[in-house]
Amino acid sequence: MVFAHRPPSAQELEATYGSYPVIPALSPLTKQRYLELLDVFEGYRSTGRILDAGSGSGYFLDTAMERGWEAHGTEYDPAVVEACRARGIHMQQGVLDPAHYAEGSFDVITSFEVLEHLVDPATELAHITKLLRPGGILYLTTPNFNSVARHIAGDRWNIINYPEHLNYYTPRTLGRSLKKAGLNVDHIRTTGISVMRLRNSLVAPPKAQANADPGNADQVLRNKIEGNPVLSLMKSTANGLLTLTGMGDTIKVFATKPQ
Repeated sequence: MVFAHRPPSAQELEATYGSYPVIPALSPLTKQRYLELLDVFEGYRSTGRILDAGSGSGYFLDTAMERGWEAHGTEYDPAVVEACRARGIHMQQGVLDPAHYAEGSFDVITSFEVLEHLVDPATELAHITKLLRPGGILYLTTPNFNSVARHIAGDRWNIINYPEHLNYYTPRTLGRSLKKAGLNVDHIRTTGISVMRLRNSLVAPPKAQANADPGNADQVLRNKIEGNPVLSLMKSTANGLLTLTGMGDTIKVFATKPQ
C-alpha cells in the first residue's frame, strides 16, 4: 500500500478541486460501457436505488435513470451538484455520509476513480458497506500501482500527483481492504494501458505532468479498436494477460455485501 505521508489541508483540497475539470459531454463509447455495467446490475435490482460516490458530472447516473434506476450521487463542487439536481439526480454535496441515507438502502454503489483521492479510504469503504443492502453490489475502479506503466515510468508516473491522489492500490491491497470493510470480492481485474499517459509520464517536464491530458488521444485509439474486430480481439487478449499478471492500468472490482 502506497500513500501520501502528509495528508493535505482543507485549503489545499479546496484549491485543487475548486478548479477541477468537468467533462463537457459523454462519449458514445463511454456510454456503451455504462450500459454494459447496468446490464450486470439488473441482476441486483431490488430497491431500484443506485448511488455513485463521487459522481462528477453525473453522466453515469443519467444513463442509470434511462434504465429506470432512482439515482443518487455525491460530489464536492456545488455547481456540479446543482446541475445534477436539475436533471433529477438526488445529490449530496461533499463526502459520502451515511447519515444522509437509510442503512442498507442501495442495490448498487459505484465508485469510479475516487478511492485514490481520499484522505481516509478505509472509512469510505465502511460507509459503502453500511449503505449497501445485504446482497447488494459495489463496482469500484482505481489506478493500479502495480501497472506496467508505473514500472516503466517509475517516479515520473503522472498518476502520482499530490494532493489530488493520496492512495495507490495494487489488486492485493485493494482486495484485502474490501474484505476488511466486510465485503466479498467476487471479481477483480486489471485492464488497459494508456499509451498517451505513459508517453506524457516519460517525456513531459515534471511540473507539466499533472496537467498532461491523455484523454483525447486515447479516445481516438479506443474508437479505432472498437470498430475493428481484429483489434478488439487483440485488446481482449491483452486485457486477459494484464489481469492474469495484475499489471493493467486500472483495477476493476465487483464486490458484494454478504446476505
